[in-house]
Parts: sequence; C-alpha cells; structure tokens
Amino acid sequence: MNDKSKIVEFPNSLRKATLSYDKDDLYDFEEWELPAELRDKEDFPALVEYWKRRAKQEPDDFYSQYELGDAFVLNGEYEKAIEFMSEHHRKHPWNTDYQHVILDALFALGKTEDDFEWLEKTVVLKMSQEIVDTCYEMLKRKRKPRYVIELYTQFIMKGYLLFTEQDLLEALVKDGRFDVENQDSAFWAEVRATRKDRR
Repeated sequence: MNDKSKIVEFPNSLRKATLSYDKDDLYDFEEWELPAELRDKEDFPALVEYWKRRAKQEPDDFYSQYELGDAFVLNGEYEKAIEFMSEHHRKHPWNTDYQHVILDALFALGKTEDDFEWLEKTVVLKMSQEIVDTCYEMLKRKRKPRYVIELYTQFIMKGYLLFTEQDLLEALVKDGRFDVENQDSAFWAEVRATRKDRR
C-alpha cells in the first residue's frame, strides 16, 4: 500500500488487462476480457490476430491453439482452420476440442466428418430416434420433469452434437411418450416421460 495515497498497488503482473492486442504483455490478471469483448463485438479478424499472437507465444498451450482454430472458424476461414488444426490433431489426436474445430469447419464448408483423415475420430451424434429413446430411458423412472437443456448436456460428453437444444425439444414434442411444458423455449421447456396411468 502506498502510504501517501492510501491506494493499494498491485504488482505489474496483476494489473488490469488492456483492451489492445498490440500490447507485449498478453498475460495480465484479467486476460479473458479482451477475447470476450472481441467475441461480443463480433470483431473476428481482431480475435484471430489476438489468438495468433497467443498461440505463437505459447506453442504448447492446448487452449491457445484451440482458440485460434475456433477464431478462424468464427471469421469464416474454414480451410485455414482445418489446415491449422490438422497439424495439432496429428500431435494430439485424442484432443476433442481440436476435433470439434475441424468438424465445425467441415460442416460449414458443406462437407461431412468423412472428408478428413482422422487419426482418432470423435463420435458425431445426429438427431435420431436413438437420441429420443435415450431421453426416454433417462426419464421413465423420474417423477420430476427435467429441463430439455439438462437432457441435451447429457449428450455433450458423448461426442460432437450435430443437433441443437431446439432440435431435441421438437423431437421430444413429436414423440408420444413425453409430456412437455413450456414448448416455446428450449431453454425453459421441461419434459417428463408420460406415465401409463396418465394416458
């Protein structure tokens, strides 16, 4: 603390992050603010530049490499995202973040998961009767309803989801085995398996 001003002074390494990616020090205390702000403003070219610099300075940091690939996708540079992530996929084929960036870029180009030479291939889950059946199995012994979002997140750990929460909601509404409340919103919709005594 500075006695004259009674102001607490933090070490330089903990000072608040600036909002410029041209600064030399990208590792400030609140370094997440700049990329979050660039995403919010949809300034994807600047986001790419920010993550290029971070990825270059930290070539072994999985997170920085993933974020750069994701920034390429957000900026519409799908081929570049695939090319960049391919190298990292070869080094770390088990990394699902890398796999998902490649899949995002492939699907944005109108391709499929089969249009890439995987060393390790993640599971791609599409909206199907099997997904609906899995939801039914999850709910059939539950008394309280579950949010559709809660059901959706159960699939995230199983692979790359090629369907949205809204797609899941619509499939559950169409299936006769579920009672669905708040059908207008995938976020607020609650679902339970229809009990036989209620039919």
